[in-house]
This record gives sequence, C-alpha cells and structure tokens, in this order.
Amino acid sequence: MKIVHLTWGLGVGGAETMLADIAIEQAVAHEIWVVVVNRDVDASIALGAAPSLRWVTLNRPPGSSNPWYLLKLILWLWWVNPDVVHAHQESFIRLRKLIRVPMVLTVHSTRSPLSDRLAAFDSVCCISEAVRDDVLSRFPDCRPRIVSNGIDFRAVKPRVQYGSIPFRIVQVSRLAHEIKGQDLLIRALRLVLDRLGDNSVSVDFIGGGNSLQYLRQLAVECGVDGRCQFLGAATRQFIYDALREYDLLAQPSRYEGFGLTVVEGIAAGLPVLVSDIEGPMEIIAGGELGWSFKSEDAQDLASKLLELIALSREPGFGDRMRTRVEVAQGRFDIRLTARRYVDEYSRLAPAARPVQLSA
Repeated sequence: MKIVHLTWGLGVGGAETMLADIAIEQAVAHEIWVVVVNRDVDASIALGAAPSLRWVTLNRPPGSSNPWYLLKLILWLWWVNPDVVHAHQESFIRLRKLIRVPMVLTVHSTRSPLSDRLAAFDSVCCISEAVRDDVLSRFPDCRPRIVSNGIDFRAVKPRVQYGSIPFRIVQVSRLAHEIKGQDLLIRALRLVLDRLGDNSVSVDFIGGGNSLQYLRQLAVECGVDGRCQFLGAATRQFIYDALREYDLLAQPSRYEGFGLTVVEGIAAGLPVLVSDIEGPMEIIAGGELGWSFKSEDAQDLASKLLELIALSREPGFGDRMRTRVEVAQGRFDIRLTARRYVDEYSRLAPAARPVQLSA
C-alpha cells in the first residue's frame, strides 16, 4: 500500500512524534512518504527514520501565501499516486477536490482549530476519547474513530530501583504553563519542601517554550529555584534514556488531548501523577495505571506527591510498576497504533490489498 502522511511542520511535539513513529512502523510493510510542506523539520525526528521511509520537504516559508507550494504538492501527489493520504492538520482539506484518493485526518488534541470542512474527509480519527468528545461537541454529525497514540516501548530504558532520596520528579512537555500547568508543580514543590525539608525533593523540567522566564521567576518567588532545573528541549532518545533516573513523572496539564509523555513515563516504570482531566485520565484508566490530583489545585498536587513519595519506599512498589508497564504496552504500543491506521486505510482503499503489520 502507498501511504502519504501530510504535515505542515515536523518539530518536537507529541503529534510530530506520533506521526514519525507510525510512519516508521508502517514502513516495515508498506511504501511510506512523509511530506513536510514548511521549512520546519527537526533533525532529531527526521534522522530517526527507517531507510525504507521517504521524506519530502517542500521548503515553504511558514505562513507563505505563494500558490507555487500548493501546486508543487498537488503535482507531487499526482506523480506518486498514493492509495491513501493521511493528513495531520485539517487545512489540507483544500486538496480534496484536486486528488482522487481517500483522505484521512487525525485530530491530535482538544481545542484544535476545526471547521465544517471536516465532513469532506473520508475518515476522521481522534487520538483519544477526550479528543473525540471535543470534536463531537462542535460537530455532532461527525463520526470520528478513535486510534490511540502509542510509543515504542522497546526504546524506553526501564527504572530498576525505587525509593530514592532525594526524590526526583520530572516533567516533560513544552513550557506553556497556561496549558501544561508547570506553575502548579512549582507551587506544589514549595509545599512539599515545607513538609519534608529543603533537600528532600527536586524537579527537572525538560522542554522549551515561551513560559521559561515566567517559570524561572516563579521558582525564585516560591524559594524553590535551588530545587528546580530547566533542562531545555531534548531529543526523544535523551528522554528515553533519562526517564529511568527519576522517581516520578508529573503532568499537571490544564488541558490535554492525550499526553504521550505520560505513556513514556509508565513505559519507564515510573509512577505517573496527572491532573484529573479527560486525556491523561484516559491513559491511566481512571487510576489503574497511575495517580491523579484535582486540576488547578496545587495543594492537592502536593498532597498526592507526599503520598507517592511514601508509597515509593514500600516493599513491592517496583513490582507494581513493572506490572503497569506490561498492561500499558498492551494498550499503547506503537505497533498497535500503526496497525489500526492501516486497517482504516484498507477500509477506504480495499483494492490496495495491504500486507498485515505484525502485532
């Protein structure tokens, strides 16, 4: 089967990571192209591609209104003649009347900018129940399917020992506190240190973003700047190698369609603590695979942190975490995600006779 994935850019983020991972996995049995329209490709993602996976960059300056790039894309699609086009932003629907192959859209987050053009896609897929519910709340006539995000569990190095002193917390995401809630974690850290002492707990923030200066200043104001590190953006390989050095992954998001880093934390054998909003709660299955706190409540976040610090030092805690890795892998392995998309492509383009991906 010939499959083309379309995206405007390929930077570091959950949607981009998922796109690259499923394309690499699908390339085991299919002809795969990833077309990046804009001049926006992060080398750490592109270089991770399998040799059989073809990458095409059209080098459009972001925001350009030059019609040449659209024409270039159309001509390229006519030349490749794929069996299916998988778009990762709704705005690619402008191609619908110009190509004659099925088009699939993945909606990657809640509150995504969408319009009634959604109905022109042959299939709309959502990465979680939370995203599907958000789409349906705005477009009740849409019939989206859920294809959960996944990661390569084989690539994540597992934690071996538990109950460390000091207790090390990691938070991995873009530094955008109004969405990701890093400010709540800083305020909660102050409350935990007041209870356990100044050298008891530390937090590392991995990721870059516009909130960096605000969060640094907040850490100073809360008197926790000596217990917080802002490590900046990191490659996925660095993160997958580093997670096992931590005692807890926290994701205090204010809204989140899924939360790929939560799955990564579970894959590393870490306890995960998330805000009780739809996407992350779906990942932890309401508490089966992790812990939660009341969204926007730094006091409750601190209380749950204290609880988990104590739990991590109990006998058998590591065995509990390893069991959760096995359960999560059965739900969120990237091979399952890739296969479910191939099944959807096959439903739309049955004549392509795809080769079945292995589980």
